[in-house]
Amino acid sequence: MPIKSGDFVIIDYILKVKETGEVFDVTMEDQAKSANAYSPQEVYEPKLLVVGQSWMLKGIDELVTGAEEGQEKEADIPPEKAFGLRDGKRVEIVPARQLTSQGIRPIPGQRIEVQGQLATIRAVSGGRVTIDYNHPLAGRTLSAKVYVRKNVTAPEDRIRELIHRRVREVPKDKFLVSDLGAMVSIQMPEEAFTLENIQYAKKGLAKEISRYFPDVTTVQFTESHTVKAPAPKPAEEKAAAPPAEAAAEQAPAEAKPEAAAAKTEKKSAKAKKSQQSEQ
Repeated sequence: MPIKSGDFVIIDYILKVKETGEVFDVTMEDQAKSANAYSPQEVYEPKLLVVGQSWMLKGIDELVTGAEEGQEKEADIPPEKAFGLRDGKRVEIVPARQLTSQGIRPIPGQRIEVQGQLATIRAVSGGRVTIDYNHPLAGRTLSAKVYVRKNVTAPEDRIRELIHRRVREVPKDKFLVSDLGAMVSIQMPEEAFTLENIQYAKKGLAKEISRYFPDVTTVQFTESHTVKAPAPKPAEEKAAAPPAEAAAEQAPAEAKPEAAAAKTEKKSAKAKKSQQSEQ
């Protein structure tokens, strides 16, 4: 079935700057290494995309829409569907002391944050600094190759994918999701109890569930602590001894000649007594 807007899709991808062939984003470790773009700090795994929700570049959304599960798609993405066109109004020159007073030592090419916005220092000269607020890849055409791994349809699986998007340190299958009605209950595994920023992750997750599951009014997170191991089960009682009749039937073959001998002796005594009576 073709993928449409609103679908939960698991994808891998390779993104390059078309002009240079440089790989700047990739989800597969082997591809990252072969392109000399590997970073030990990066987590390489397929990503969740909710189609049409601006989670990724518009060009990626359009490339996936209409595709089939298991399909590979490749296309060039123009700047207006990637990181936008360059805007000269987003470049400014400021006194160097404006940055040094904030503890920033300006160096060309450095990425900094200014008043909540990310920017790139383009030049430092004569006590002045040129700051560019455009995205570093603004104005660039990209080459994209996307692998559609899976179209996630079950509500429980969709919620687990949303969880994994925010809590990557714990395997998603360890989160138990139930009561998919007005209330969603999520049983948290012990590995997640003390994760840094777990409370922010739960708050964000609750908002996402409310957004993508309109019938849900409550999201409940539960924790269960194992304080001691359960007691072992008692050993099964030995089977009762078989009744006498059964025991007799199960007597060893060596006992049978003795029984036969006793029976023969009894017949012989009876015949002798009968003979004496005739006399």
